[in-house]
Formats: sequence, C-alpha cells, structure tokens
Amino acid sequence: MLPQKIIAIDIDGTLYDDQDHFDILRFNKDYQALIKRNILMVVATGNSYDAVQSIFKDCPIDTFVAENGGRVVINGKDVINHVHSKSTLDKLNAFLDKQDYQPDLFSLSGSSVTFIGEQFKTVPVPFYPHHKYFSSLDQIDEPIYNVNLNWFKQRPKLNQIHQVIKEINHAFPKELQATYSGAFGIDILPKGVNKAIGLRELVQHFPGLTLKDVVSFGDTSNDLEMIQESGIGFAMKNATADLKRVADKITIKDNNHDGLLNEIERQFLN
Repeated sequence: MLPQKIIAIDIDGTLYDDQDHFDILRFNKDYQALIKRNILMVVATGNSYDAVQSIFKDCPIDTFVAENGGRVVINGKDVINHVHSKSTLDKLNAFLDKQDYQPDLFSLSGSSVTFIGEQFKTVPVPFYPHHKYFSSLDQIDEPIYNVNLNWFKQRPKLNQIHQVIKEINHAFPKELQATYSGAFGIDILPKGVNKAIGLRELVQHFPGLTLKDVVSFGDTSNDLEMIQESGIGFAMKNATADLKRVADKITIKDNNHDGLLNEIERQFLN
C-alpha cells in the first residue's frame, strides 16, 4: 500500500538531544502508529548510510535520504547516488591544504566506510561505525558523497564557520556547495545536492506523491531547502534563526524535550 503522506525527519538537533540520544521505544511506537495511518516516516540527514544503519539498528525504519540528499535508500536498497568526481576532490583537497582551516576532524563519506585523515587517529569517532584512515586521496577506493570539516573541540563562533563556507563556495561555484550541518561542522556536497532534491527523488518512487505531501522537520542550515519546499516545514524550537525564518511552523518543545516526537504525536496521532 502506498503512503498518503511522508514525514521527513532530521537527526542531529531534531530527533537527537544534545547528548546524541533519543527515546527509541517512543520512536518505534510512533513509527508503527504512523504506518497504521498510512503515513511513512523517513530520515533525511547529513549522516552517512553507514551511520544511520547503526543509529536505527533497533528501529523498523528502512528508508533514508542520507548524505544531505546525495544517497537515497528505500526499503534498504539504493535508488539514488550523487558523488564527487575524483578531479573535484583533488582540487578541493589542494584548496583545503592551502587554506589551513585547522579542523578538529576531516572526513570523507564513502559508500561503505568513512575515510578520516590519518592526523586525526587519536580523535574518538563513535558516530562513524566503519572507518579507515588515509594520508592520500589515492588510498580511497570507493565513491565519495560528502566531505566534512568539523571544529567540535574549538567551538568557533558560527560566523567564522559561515566564512569558511563562503570561501569554499566562492572557490568552487560550479562544482561544490558547502553548508552548515550543525555541531560546528560543515558538509561539502556535489553542486545541486540537498535534502529537498533527495526527497523529490524519493517521492518519485511513490506514484501520486509530490514534495507537497511531505511534512519535514529540521534544525539548521542544511535543512533549509527541505523545509522550504516540503508541503509543511517545521523548524525545531532550538533551530537556527535562518531556518526559523523560512519554516511554516515551529515545534512547541526543543530537541532536549522530545520536541520532534511530541509534535508528530500532536499533529498526526492524537
């Protein structure tokens, strides 16, 4: 049976609280209740597919818009893949070396593992279930969806991170787009890739549905297109100002008080 509506949820800052936890039992209960009402919940995230499989290993959900729209998985099967070209990665890597942004972590999201710069071997990475370390891009032997820079230790002001984003986008206007992903990190994606694009490609696999049949929830800049283009876009109470400005609605509670599940229950299950 085809769903009548789709709910798209972000993870970090939306489902997750500030300690990267969520109420799994409540989530599973709500998921099953939505299915009975012919509503499909999907995850739309900047995380890799490897990461979301780990995050939701005890949950029945199996449809994801991962890598900020770069990878769409329906019922556990890949249906869409948008990856960086090798030449673009080479140019980006040279640019980053020259700029010396000094991140606390530098990683590339592959199809099966996350590749992490070997200089970051001492950095704990529990959010990357499967990873390898590299010293040269020649050691990377699979497609790359996303390049991530993170300053989670230094915790710079947001305007400093946005300056880095501006510089990257200015240097690669036709090849890349960098966006703030929350938690002091940025994602660098192939040009034109975002969560709205991923969701649009996802709904094409459900005849009769469009983005207007999607209700989305997010908290920061990499959710902008998704919130703007969905039928209804919710910004979390804790969302960044730019997202709140374009959202149709704002949740009553924040991510530290089950704001997402509270709103889903209020809107669809009560």
